[in-house]
Amino acid sequence: MIDNPVSDLRTRLLESALSIVSEKGAGALTVRAVAKAAGCSTMGVYTHFSGKSGLIDAIVDSGLDDLGRQLARAWERAEAGRDGLVAVAEAYRDWGLASPTQFQTMFAPSIAGYEPSDSTVERLWETFYAHRARVASVLDSADSDPAAWHQTAMAMWSCVHGHVCIEQLRRTHATSEIAAGPSLDLGALIDSQIAAAAVAA
Repeated sequence: MIDNPVSDLRTRLLESALSIVSEKGAGALTVRAVAKAAGCSTMGVYTHFSGKSGLIDAIVDSGLDDLGRQLARAWERAEAGRDGLVAVAEAYRDWGLASPTQFQTMFAPSIAGYEPSDSTVERLWETFYAHRARVASVLDSADSDPAAWHQTAMAMWSCVHGHVCIEQLRRTHATSEIAAGPSLDLGALIDSQIAAAAVAA
């Protein structure tokens, strides 16, 4: 195998940026800090990402790539349907808990001076649209009432996303009693949203 120093540096810069955010917080993420952690000059960051915003865009994009693969794989393995939606919800939770720093950077960026590019915003919406298409394939109203499955998809995503955020807090800031509590039954959550959509229809 032939080493690719250009690709290796890009990966190292991304990993260094995530480590800085994880260990020191978003406020510590600077071009200089990332370059130092990756063992290169600041020119390396500008060459690969055109600066700090481009670097964060790349973190978001790589996270969306990985998350998208996990969700698609879960849907296919469960053979779609209601079980597929539950599997996707579980995969979303598993990915978010396994990659908390990237998850937070993707969906709740609090980094001063960062404005996501149009292409990154579009990528975020594409991830939701893929979820919406799965929901539409399950609901009886998929063909006749697009508003119904759009609202249901939004509700499912919001509930599962909120659950992941709470689980992350529970792992890092909760009392021992709260941390020992049961996790949310995602199957019951999905069933309740499907039932609500059926009533609304």
